[in-house]
Amino acid sequence: MRYLDSKKCTAFLFFTVLLLTALVCRPAGAVEESKAATAFAAPDFDLQDLQGSHVTLSQFKGQKPVLLYFWATWCPHCMAVRPDVIKLRKTTSNDDVEIIAINVGQGDSLAKVKRFEEADPAPYTVLYDTGTKVTRSYQVEGVPHFILLDKTGVVKYNGSELPSNPMALLKQ
Repeated sequence: MRYLDSKKCTAFLFFTVLLLTALVCRPAGAVEESKAATAFAAPDFDLQDLQGSHVTLSQFKGQKPVLLYFWATWCPHCMAVRPDVIKLRKTTSNDDVEIIAINVGQGDSLAKVKRFEEADPAPYTVLYDTGTKVTRSYQVEGVPHFILLDKTGVVKYNGSELPSNPMALLKQ
């Protein structure tokens, strides 16, 4: 039986970790996705915000569109796009679109997310996905990930980049 020498083993481990990181935390635009999502109804969810209040997707249905932003504190691309999400919130009325940031829960504890938000509060709702159940139900394979829903709950956009003009996508 042959064994790998330590240099080959180290190189193999390095490239394995690099590949896994690229698959889980990808830069915006690294994987080309359809900007015009296939129309389907988004699954409902019930998650807690950082203060312990329950938030459901269905509470917005029929009221206003929703932008879901799946993210993690450990993801450099999530941190890079965060100022753009904040800018979108500041330039778009809360009555026009609800922005919900869902921390995927994997690799982050609830306490860590709370500390992160206390240090730099976001002007939108932040939820924590315990057990990644919502992340899996939306088939999110990497972060950041954005899903734009119209007010009826139909997906209008599903991709790794923040839509440059979400309001125009909602009019299509």
